[in-house]
Amino acid sequence: MAKRLLLVEDEQTLARAVARLLRREGYDVTLAGSCAEARRAMGSFSLGLFDVDLPDGNGVDLAGELVSRSVVRRVAFFSGTHHGDRRQDAKLLGPFVEKSHGFPALLRALEQLSSAERAKAAGGDEFNLTESRSPPPSGVRPREESEHD
Repeated sequence: MAKRLLLVEDEQTLARAVARLLRREGYDVTLAGSCAEARRAMGSFSLGLFDVDLPDGNGVDLAGELVSRSVVRRVAFFSGTHHGDRRQDAKLLGPFVEKSHGFPALLRALEQLSSAERAKAAGGDEFNLTESRSPPPSGVRPREESEHD
């Protein structure tokens, strides 16, 4: 069964190209060109992919709203925004991929989200590829505690 994905992107040419590529990767894509269109999207979505700068609002705020309403379970951002504060806010909700990094970087971020979803569904803890929750092996102390410093 294809994963349902809500794509919120106001640049029509880019939105159609990304939707086409995502469909080839097995996603069932619903397009929205604005915050208002995204709010009217029917059903629920495994993933939401948001541009940050939209004609009628902020994609970060929209993503938070749709998550809180259980319209989307997980979010990622694909944007070229120059607003540093919005970038940081977006990263608190999900992966942020700069549009200039292209489709391969976007696919990696979406796969990371899908992997976390599968792990959670299987009863495992969510994971973050950039940090480990595992303690060091027995007898190994972090460097700052070393007696040799």
